Order: sequence, then structure tokens, then C-alpha cells
Amino acid sequence: MATEPLFHLTTRDHAVLQALFDAHRGPHGPYLLLLEQKLRGSALAFSDDIPADVVTLGSTIAYTVDGTPAGPHLLVEGEAPEAGVSVLSLRGLALLGLSEGAAAIVDPGDGASQTLRVVKVLSQPEAAARGRTGDAGAGGGAVVSFRPRAARPAF
Repeated sequence: MATEPLFHLTTRDHAVLQALFDAHRGPHGPYLLLLEQKLRGSALAFSDDIPADVVTLGSTIAYTVDGTPAGPHLLVEGEAPEAGVSVLSLRGLALLGLSEGAAAIVDPGDGASQTLRVVKVLSQPEAAARGRTGDAGAGGGAVVSFRPRAARPAF
């Protein structure tokens, strides 16, 4: 029986996670376990193909932690700004790749698990880029015509 993957990552997000995994020198704890799970079990998509309701790096999201509202927060790759959450944290890593309405349960290792649920993806850089350039899948993109050319003689 096939099941849908829980996480959906852009190829860029996957590359960022792979670099984090390759650079990891710490203990093999909850963060590394989740990182491995994301790398092995996520569906990958090009930026143009990722649904607008999926959390990607650079997305602004509203979510809940054990039912308590959190955010809106910007999901970032490095150090988190005041109104942000970093993929370097267990919480940020857990949110990356989730769709609206999806949840992930994280256990920081002390037995006190938290349920993180994405309420709304308020903005996503990939969706914003599609809006600026037109979405070819929705009929709004430019069509490039390629016409045959006459063969050039070989010298």
C-alpha cells in the first residue's frame, strides 16, 4: 500500500537540508533524526511545481503549537529574526515541507512532545515568483515558438 509523503520540499530546500546533514558534527539526537527523515521521505518538486500551501524556506506561516497559535513567522535558513523561526531549530525543521492543515509531532528528547500544525501559508517565495512571471500551468505563461530551420551545408 502506497502512502503520500508527509513532507514536500523544493529541490533548493532539499539541498539546504543535505548541506546541514553533511556539516552536522553534533550528537545523533532528535534534530538529526528528523533531518534524516526529511531527506529520505520527502517528495521533491521544482520551485515552479511546489503547491502554494506548502511551507518552504522564506515562507511566512501561521501555525499552532499544541493548539496554541504561533506566528506569523518567517521560516529562515540561518539565525532567525525576531518574527522568525529557523530551520536550524527542531521547530523550524519540523514545519518545513508541511502543507496547510498538516501536523508534525516533535520530541526534543526529553519526552515532552509537541504537535505543530500549519494553519496558513501567508506567503511563499515560489508562489510569489510564479505570480510575477505568470504561471505557465494555468495558461498565463509565454509560449515560445520553435520553427524548423533549413539545414546548413557541412564544410
